Amino acid sequence: MTSIRRKGRLAIAGVLIASALAACGDDSKSSNGGGGGGTTSGPAITLAVNPWTGSAVNAYVAKAVIEANLGAPVEIIDIDENASWVGLDDGTIDANLEIWPSGHAADYETYITGKKTVVDLGKLGPQAKIGWYVPKFVIDAHPELATWEGFKDPELAKLFATAESGDLGQFTMGDPSYVTYDEQIIQNLGLPLKYVVAGSEAALLTAIDQSIADQKPLLMQFWKPHWKQAKVDLVEVALPPITPECEASLAAADGKYACDYPVDELYKAANAGLAAKNPAVFKMLSALQLTTDQQSEIGSYIDGDGMTPDAAAKKWVDANPDVWKAWLA
Repeated sequence: MTSIRRKGRLAIAGVLIASALAACGDDSKSSNGGGGGGTTSGPAITLAVNPWTGSAVNAYVAKAVIEANLGAPVEIIDIDENASWVGLDDGTIDANLEIWPSGHAADYETYITGKKTVVDLGKLGPQAKIGWYVPKFVIDAHPELATWEGFKDPELAKLFATAESGDLGQFTMGDPSYVTYDEQIIQNLGLPLKYVVAGSEAALLTAIDQSIADQKPLLMQFWKPHWKQAKVDLVEVALPPITPECEASLAAADGKYACDYPVDELYKAANAGLAAKNPAVFKMLSALQLTTDQQSEIGSYIDGDGMTPDAAAKKWVDANPDVWKAWLA
């Protein structure tokens, strides 16, 4: 996502499938981006990419810099955010460069604080937040829908009805692997909405464009930072403020959550053995940071311009040596 993912682990952790490692580029040669040169050698560095664009941005930027400057091949593993922790734990994944803490407090406690098989690599840079969003034309026509209370009206909720939701309004979710509280928020607030999964971030972006083109209301889970926020006018729907009761619900995972999503400071994590496996890579990933604008810029190359993540990262790395050279200092 240029993105987010949350607290308490309501989604069941996916099993780490023996998936093919999507190694991008020739392991025997340096990457074109990022300056440097020479051949790569030694064990491959494996980086997780979760199913949102921001996660890909971070991993492929790191890949470009590592392969060109630190003499190690990089393999990319496409995997959901929950299963990433299993890989970090057993060492099949060396690092995940974008974790949304509100969705993974239990993982932090289990793997970083408890088992110490995973280490916190520090902040990524952006502050992020998930929320409920509608296109601005919806609020212009129905200002009462700027807060969740407007959706208590069945007639207003029906503005979002689809063939799939019937007489209820549709709430659209992106990727099914995302950690989400939306279904229980809908239920616990008693809203006449049906939770529907679009299937991917790409499907969600298509739904936004279609909604605006057709002026057909859309209610969805979305997040910031995201490059799409700079391209289209989306309004966040105000949900109930976070309360101690909601925080307790998250800790207990009791399904009673009925509040807004918290603000997240995105962070990075690595297998505890990475420091010994490749100290230079460990230091570089610890230092790696991107601003919201930088991440959104690269994300727009991918989703907006249709570039591959590899090509988008190399384009940015080639144009911004002053940024990534500081990670190698």
